[in-house]
Amino acid sequence: MPPIARIDWVVAFFNRCIALFESLPEEGGRNKKTGGKQEEAMLSGIREAVDVVCFQLSDEIFDIVLTRVFQYAASNTKLNTMRAFTHLVRRLTRTNPEKALAKFLPHCTKQVVIELEHGAASVATTSTHEAVHSDTALLWSKHFVFT
Repeated sequence: MPPIARIDWVVAFFNRCIALFESLPEEGGRNKKTGGKQEEAMLSGIREAVDVVCFQLSDEIFDIVLTRVFQYAASNTKLNTMRAFTHLVRRLTRTNPEKALAKFLPHCTKQVVIELEHGAASVATTSTHEAVHSDTALLWSKHFVFT
């Protein structure tokens, strides 16, 4: 099989993962889960599949996937996808820490500073688990740097 077909398949796999993450319901309930048992089971299966696929990526395909994932992370801020998408970023970071950190760290730290300068995290709250929706962009960027 030609390598181009494999690249297309891998990119399609990651695009479908991202599309599934986008359609997740907001986290809620007592345990702050994403949806019900079906959604959690689906996410668990995707995490396992992402782990296996990332472990097998060549340097060329890893670079393509990393660029695609970074493009999504740099242009989106969604609370419902944050935990699932963070797992994807963590897995890429474990696969090739140097490349992943070089891509994400400068962008995310800059975004955290920008959000703080523009009033993010300025709403007082006593909850450590409830996200303030006005802080979504701050939380999105912080999640990739500090988790």
